[in-house]
Amino acid sequence: MNTGEERLYDLSMIEDMAMGDEAFMKELAETFISSVPPVVESMVEACKNKDWKTMGDEAHSLKSNIETLQIASIKADIRTIEANGKYQIELEETPAIVEKVAAVLTKAMQQIKEQYHL
Repeated sequence: MNTGEERLYDLSMIEDMAMGDEAFMKELAETFISSVPPVVESMVEACKNKDWKTMGDEAHSLKSNIETLQIASIKADIRTIEANGKYQIELEETPAIVEKVAAVLTKAMQQIKEQYHL
């Protein structure tokens, strides 16, 4: 990882579960980097297509990953996207929030790849 670059995530919760098992940690990292991007892409596409229900559903499915990875900078944003999609409110503000979440998750996945040499 680039020196001076702040990690967007915190794996301490997963490290506690892994109890020092590096192979388990790497397996979890691989799971995140394979499963998160398609959901992010689907959420972004749904937003572009004004398919608010799907956008909200995809945001909902990302919440547990964001919690597990402890990506604090977007915890509130993902809930906002989910609510905005579900209740179809504040939709004019939602695309910018979706872009922010997608960018942060993309960068976090890249950092995890670098950390685990994947």
